[in-house]
Amino acid sequence: MEEADGPDSESTTPDPPSSHAAARIILLGVILVGVAAIGVATAVRNSATTTASADSRDKDQKAAVAGEVGTAGRFEVTAKLVELPGEFLPNDGLYNYAFVLKYEVLEVHRSEGDVASTLYVAHYNPRKTRTKVADEFYSDLGGNLERFRAGDVHRLALEQPWDQHYIGPLVDRYHKLADKRIYWAIWSNSAGTGG
Repeated sequence: MEEADGPDSESTTPDPPSSHAAARIILLGVILVGVAAIGVATAVRNSATTTASADSRDKDQKAAVAGEVGTAGRFEVTAKLVELPGEFLPNDGLYNYAFVLKYEVLEVHRSEGDVASTLYVAHYNPRKTRTKVADEFYSDLGGNLERFRAGDVHRLALEQPWDQHYIGPLVDRYHKLADKRIYWAIWSNSAGTGG
């Protein structure tokens, strides 16, 4: 026998549809406000961090330009660039190379071994300023030298032998000279003109 719905029977009356919709809208609004607040807080924090990081990088780069030449590599010299043995190859973004330049040593600041009065130094991508020469392959390179010009004096932090520090193409226009040692330039700062 079936029971008839009557005044004494239990029944659940669904909430009117408008109350569910209102609750959903309120919940959605709360979520959107929360997401917006998180987005604003993240943007403010990233902006402050980026500014602090940029300031820190600028200070670090300026200190490094002055300081790395005194600590990088096993050799540090002040030397006069004797000549540019021909034109540098283009830096078109597709081809990286090192170019050997000839120097006359004026002063040896640090050395692990003898340093001859004439040095042959391989510079990575010499058309680039030393502040922009570092890349994903050779991130430890740098300095404040803007360009290579015969007669100028450079303060150089060097490594030797070059081929233990560099594995790319080498343009050596002094290749016919026997018994020369090639150094790898890590840091190159301007030290004036040779006059």
